[in-house]
Amino acid sequence: MEPPTNEGQTVRLVVPARPEFVGLARLALAGVCRLTPLGPADVADLKLAISEAANDLMDPAAADLDGNGPPRRLRLEIELRAGHLLVRVEADRPRPEIVHERELSRAIVEATVDEWDYEASATRLVKYL
Repeated sequence: MEPPTNEGQTVRLVVPARPEFVGLARLALAGVCRLTPLGPADVADLKLAISEAANDLMDPAAADLDGNGPPRRLRLEIELRAGHLLVRVEADRPRPEIVHERELSRAIVEATVDEWDYEASATRLVKYL
């Protein structure tokens, strides 16, 4: 009999695209990190990266309803895979480009994870275990 493994575990969370809900994403990430060998410093780095990725996708000027459709949402997916943790943060609509803010957020993300990928309305983060 093989020992149990945590590989393939996935957590999905959908929250309003508002800064006060980013804490839920950080808590979900911390919970999944408990299943990994990551140390406290790596977990703190990942929590910072997920905060920056989420904030990078939010439009600070928009309320829950921007008058052009349904409420804006952020989707978070945290997946534990063989040898790495994959995090995807996705917005239902891309935010307006604010270059200087994005440069700082992306610099923080790049300093705290092993791989990253940016799309117009999503960010993918990878941390090796």
